[in-house]
Amino acid sequence: MRSQFFKIAIIDEHPMFVEALSQRIAQFDEMQVVFTAEDSETGFRRALEHQPDLVLIAMDIPGRGVFTLADELARRLPAARVVFFADVVTDVFLDEALRFDAAGFLLTSDPVDRFIENIRSACRGGTVFSDSVADRLEYDPETRRYSAKITSYLATLTSRQTAVLRHLVRGDSVKEVSRTMSLSERAIESHKYRIMRKLGIHDRVELARYAIREGLAIP
Repeated sequence: MRSQFFKIAIIDEHPMFVEALSQRIAQFDEMQVVFTAEDSETGFRRALEHQPDLVLIAMDIPGRGVFTLADELARRLPAARVVFFADVVTDVFLDEALRFDAAGFLLTSDPVDRFIENIRSACRGGTVFSDSVADRLEYDPETRRYSAKITSYLATLTSRQTAVLRHLVRGDSVKEVSRTMSLSERAIESHKYRIMRKLGIHDRVELARYAIREGLAIP
């Protein structure tokens, strides 16, 4: 076995998928799963402890929000790369991942061998996308960045505003969002006001409908 390997972390609340993925990764000497977690808070705490090289994050993890977690990891562990994965990808999620400059976005429906090969490539510094995701992207050789061919109006929101919106349309109260995101209620109210102004929406019912239509929330 090689003396050096890439340390992998998996943050996802679906234990069967995590176990199956961990077992496949264990078949490669160059990679080792150093921890798994079911929510963002536990994932962040364990990441600081284990300092993984690559963090695989499910888009639907419970807690403070997937991109809030990714931002915090980037600040505290700048060398760690992040690959997001999901059952389906919406324009909103894809745009956020690209804005974050993630190492990739994969679909759980990909063939297992392809999924693993993309993880190996990301460990080595590559940027990886599932084929159906890549079809929706454009690459700018000058900036060396990817962008979505079609963007949603939700792309005008900041990462923090998108996280707040995701909690609100899920039915969380301002107080609950405040506690989950470790922000003051006043800050959440401010984000809520700016979100609705940017989208031209005037009440939470309309906001929820819009979020569902744009793929940010599941009805």
